[in-house]
Amino acid sequence: AVVSTQSTGWEYRCKDVVLWYRRPNGKVIGQPDMTNLKMEDEESTEANKGMTGCHINGKTKVHKVPGYLEVTLKKAGSRNITLPHEIDHVKLGDGEHYGDEGEWHEDIPEIVFNPLRNHVGEEKEGEDTEYHLQLVHTAMEFEMDGPIYDAYQYTFSVKTVKTHERFPGIKLYFDWSPITIRYGVKGYYHADLLGKLISIVGGTFTLALFLHTFLISSANNIYERAFLSSTKLGA
Repeated sequence: AVVSTQSTGWEYRCKDVVLWYRRPNGKVIGQPDMTNLKMEDEESTEANKGMTGCHINGKTKVHKVPGYLEVTLKKAGSRNITLPHEIDHVKLGDGEHYGDEGEWHEDIPEIVFNPLRNHVGEEKEGEDTEYHLQLVHTAMEFEMDGPIYDAYQYTFSVKTVKTHERFPGIKLYFDWSPITIRYGVKGYYHADLLGKLISIVGGTFTLALFLHTFLISSANNIYERAFLSSTKLGA
């Protein structure tokens, strides 16, 4: 995930930012693995309206249990601050297999797996920004007997609520669906192909028999009516 945050009402750096993984009731499970996460200070520029902030980039493991990932501050001048932020992307699954444009395959648009791309968060003093992600496991196989890639496509909703913590935070709630969607190439065994061929041939013969019976019956009816009519007229 790549997340950029700035604070209005308080100048802070990455050393002031902390990440937590919590249960839905707010109880701390622990901190995410920071080994592959980079946090870089963002300097005050005209582009970010003169605010300092922290750029979070990389990947980490997410607990596959009900809960949420929180980005918040260790300290601030007041609880009534805002946390304006921009999300470049949030992807879940085998992220190392994404293409240069963030796509798995030309037939699968990136928005399916990354609907939060370039999302700009709301700014409200003293309020948490909550993102609720509804995730569906997706198994993809793009070559016959090839590797299977695991990813999670999702939709999301967002809202802001008054914070009950020391300081406002950005929270990503994960709602894991038990459903699995499969994409890929489907192969057939020889027995399957033979069965389909027999079905096609049998269906063709059945249709031919039906047409033959219909035509013969129709011809007989026409002949009998014509013959009987001519006999009666002759008599």
